[in-house]
Amino acid sequence: MLLEGLNNQGNFDVDASDNPRIPAAITDTGCERDLNEDRYAVIESPSGLAWLVCDGMGGESGGELAAQLAIDAMQRDFQNLPARDPAAALRSAILEANRIIVLRRQNQAFAQMGTTVVGALFAGAEVVIGHCGDSRAYLVRDGAIQQLTTDHTYVQELVDAGKIRPEEALSHPQAHILTRCIGSEPALEVDLQRYWIWSMPEDQPTDFLVLSTDGLYSLVTEGEIANIVSQSTPQRACVKLVEMAKSRGGFDNITLAVIPLGGQLRQEPPEGYTGTYTLQKQRAVKKKGPLARMSAIKFGVITFIFTALAVLAAIVISLVTVKFGG
Repeated sequence: MLLEGLNNQGNFDVDASDNPRIPAAITDTGCERDLNEDRYAVIESPSGLAWLVCDGMGGESGGELAAQLAIDAMQRDFQNLPARDPAAALRSAILEANRIIVLRRQNQAFAQMGTTVVGALFAGAEVVIGHCGDSRAYLVRDGAIQQLTTDHTYVQELVDAGKIRPEEALSHPQAHILTRCIGSEPALEVDLQRYWIWSMPEDQPTDFLVLSTDGLYSLVTEGEIANIVSQSTPQRACVKLVEMAKSRGGFDNITLAVIPLGGQLRQEPPEGYTGTYTLQKQRAVKKKGPLARMSAIKFGVITFIFTALAVLAAIVISLVTVKFGG
């Protein structure tokens, strides 16, 4: 295990940013489809930087619309809400996309629409990966590869039950039947995983995160993905992998993102690490602290004055009553 404790036609200007430290993404219609129903996006927000890949479905124009609706809904959720814990932010964005598409499916013309999603939200050294459907996240390190997500498909359930072998899954006649996706049901369950990026010495390999739709991994093996990502810049890797998938038929849309992490991904935080969201909350408390104390002092003074006035008024009333009442 590796874990230790731009357009629809795929045109890409490789020379413009051919840098091994710069992430890249690409989407291509493929060889047999008329429409590209895949979408990807990179979204800056108060909660972090999100990379998202969606694979829409739903017939003529339905899949294309579903993927775009999902991207737009997630962007609004990320950008319009204040900083949150990255896991909460990614879950919220995906659930908002689900809410929008569930509503749109009430129109009979779009009753079958839906989309997969795989996303990574980067907040300081933290990385939260979330997904619904069969779009995948892979970790690549020094020529080795590990799938981080588990497909929400019928054949994956067969694999988990021991009824078929993992290597039989992609060639199974029901390989692309999803058991979960955005838009499938109002109460959507989102799978989330939290990781941390560890800084490494210069002589140690660093990791790449790869997000992709099934149009890539159905035609290109995991070993081929690992080799190309490890030996190429992200920009060149994107182009090479799309070309390889298309040379083998390209029967589906193909979308992927290759993100260099600059360190190694692990399942526990570095020693002494305090999350970006926690630091933001601490700073907010410190900023509000003096004001809060000042407000408390003012409130106490005002309360004392009103209490004293009330007591004084009671004494005056009592004296007047004694003088004139007797």
